[in-house]
Amino acid sequence: MKQNIIAQLEEMLQQTEVSAVANRMRTLQKEYQKAWTIEFEKAKQEFVDDGNKAKEFEYAKSVDDIRIADLFEKFEKRKKEEDAKLATEQAKNLTIRKEIIAKINDLSQVSENIGAAIKMLVELQGQWKNTGAVSTHKYKEIQAEYSRAIEEFNYKLNLSKQLQEHDLKRNYELKTEILEKLRSLKELTNAKEIERLIKVYRNDWEEIGPVLNEKWDELKGSYRLALDEVYSKLKSHYNSIEEEKEANLNSKTELLNKALSILSKSESASATVWNNLTNELITIQNEWKTVGRTHAKENDKLWADFRDTCDAFFDKKKIFFEGHHEKLTSIKAQKQALIAKANELNQSTDWQKTGLALIKLQEEWKKTPHAGGDETKLYNQFRSACNHFFDAKKAHFETLDAGYEENLKAKEAFLVKLNEFTFSDDQNANYAALKQFSTDWNALGLVPMKDKKRINDAFYNKLDEMYEKLNLSTNEKFMLQFKSKLERFVNSENPEQLLRKESDYLKKQIDEINNRIKTYDNNLGFFKLSSKGSNPLMKEVEDKIAAEKQKVNDFNEKRKLVVAEINKLKTS
Repeated sequence: MKQNIIAQLEEMLQQTEVSAVANRMRTLQKEYQKAWTIEFEKAKQEFVDDGNKAKEFEYAKSVDDIRIADLFEKFEKRKKEEDAKLATEQAKNLTIRKEIIAKINDLSQVSENIGAAIKMLVELQGQWKNTGAVSTHKYKEIQAEYSRAIEEFNYKLNLSKQLQEHDLKRNYELKTEILEKLRSLKELTNAKEIERLIKVYRNDWEEIGPVLNEKWDELKGSYRLALDEVYSKLKSHYNSIEEEKEANLNSKTELLNKALSILSKSESASATVWNNLTNELITIQNEWKTVGRTHAKENDKLWADFRDTCDAFFDKKKIFFEGHHEKLTSIKAQKQALIAKANELNQSTDWQKTGLALIKLQEEWKKTPHAGGDETKLYNQFRSACNHFFDAKKAHFETLDAGYEENLKAKEAFLVKLNEFTFSDDQNANYAALKQFSTDWNALGLVPMKDKKRINDAFYNKLDEMYEKLNLSTNEKFMLQFKSKLERFVNSENPEQLLRKESDYLKKQIDEINNRIKTYDNNLGFFKLSSKGSNPLMKEVEDKIAAEKQKVNDFNEKRKLVVAEINKLKTS
C-alpha cells in the first residue's frame, strides 16, 4: 500500500498545479495515517506479546515512511508556493482595480467633454471586467468602492440627453437579448438547468438600467409573458413527475398488498402450495422492479415493508423445508421448560424477587419462536402459571393497600406543605431543608400500589425543581438531582430492575468514552512521531483526552452510587 501511496504522490507532484489535487493528497494522507496506525499498533502488540513493556516500545520509521513524509513535505511546500503566487496575483489585481477606481473618480471631475468621459468610463469598465480576481475578503470592499465611484460619476456629470438616450437604447438592446434568452428556455428539457438559467437571466435583467419610457410597457409585458411561459413549463414538468410518482405509489401499494396476501396464505401451506406461492411472489418481485420510484418517504417505507414481507415469506419457507417438525419439537421443549420454571415459582410469596424472575421468564417466552400447533396450548399453561402468582400478589397488595390509605393522606398533605415552602436567604438552611424533606417523605411509609407512581413522581419532580433553584455549581446540582433520581428508583415498584438498567447505561457510556480515549491516544502517538516542534492539532487531541477522562470519572462516581443502592436492596 505504501508503494502505491508513494507512486500516487510522485505522480501528483508532476502536476503543473498541485492545488488541483490537494483534496486527493489529503485523502492519501488520511489513508496513510490510518494504515500507519494499524501497523504501529500491531508492532506494539507483538512487542508486548514477546514479554516487553508497552512503555519501552519504540517504533522506527521505515524507508517508505521517510519517503512518504518527504513527499508530503514537498507537496506542502509546492502548495504554499502556489498559494503565495496566487496571493501575489490577487494583490496585483487589487492594485489594478484601485487604480481603475481612482481613474473613475478623476473622470467625475470632467465637465467639458462628456462624450470623452463616457468613452473613457466604458473603457475603464471593460478593464475592470477583464481584471483578474482579488482575495475573497477584499472582494466586497473593492466592489463597493467601484460601485460608489460609478454612482458618483453619474451623479456629478448629470449626463446629457445624448448620454441618457445612449444608455436607454443600449439598455433596451441588452434587455431584448435577455428576453430572447428567456424565450429559448422553453426549448430545453433539463428542469434543473432551466431553473439555474432563469435565475441568471432575472439577475441580469435587474442589473440593466432603465429603457425609453415609450418602449418600457411593451418590453415589461413581453418579459412577464416569457417568465410566465417558462414557469408554466416547469410547473407542468413537476406536476407530471408528481402524477407519475402517485401512480407508482398506487402500483407499489397494490404489489405490497398482494405480497402480504401470499404471506398470509403460507400460514398453513403444504409443500405444493408453498411452491405455487413462491412462483407467485417471484412474479410480483419482478413486476416491482419495473415500477419507478415514488415520493422518497413513501418509497423507502414501501420498499422496507415489501422487502420485509418477502424475507418473512422465504424465512418461513426455509423453516418449513429444513426440519420444520424437529425445530418445533425443540421449541416445544424450551417452552415446556419455561412452564416448569413458572410452576416452581408461582407459589412463592417473595413478591419482588419472584415477580422479576417471572417477568424475565415472560421475556424469554417472547424471544422463543412459535411452537406451531401446540403454541396456544403451551401459552395457556404458561400464562396460567404466571397468573397464579400475579393474582396472589395483587390480592396481597390490595389487602395491604387498605392499611396504606392513611399514609397516602399524610403524603398528600406533605405535598401541600412542600409546594408552600419558600427559600430563605440562607443557602445552607435551604439545602438542609430539602434533605430533610426526603427523610420525612420516606418516614411517612408506603402508599397503595395504584397511587405509588403518581405520588412519588409529584414529590421527586417538585424536589428536582427546588434543587434547581439552589445557588449551587452545575456539577453539584447534577449530583443532587442524580441522587434524587436514585431515591425515586428505590421507591418504585421494581427498584432493582431500574437500578441495574441505570448501571448498565453508565457502564456503556464509560466503555464508549474509553474507546474514544484509546483512539485519541493512537492519534497522539502518530502526531508525536510525525510532528516537528509544536503542533496545534496535538494540543487539541490532548485537551480532548483530558475532557473525556473527566467524563469517565463523573460516570464512575455515579455508578458507585447505583451499585451501593443495589447492594442495599440485596441485604434488606
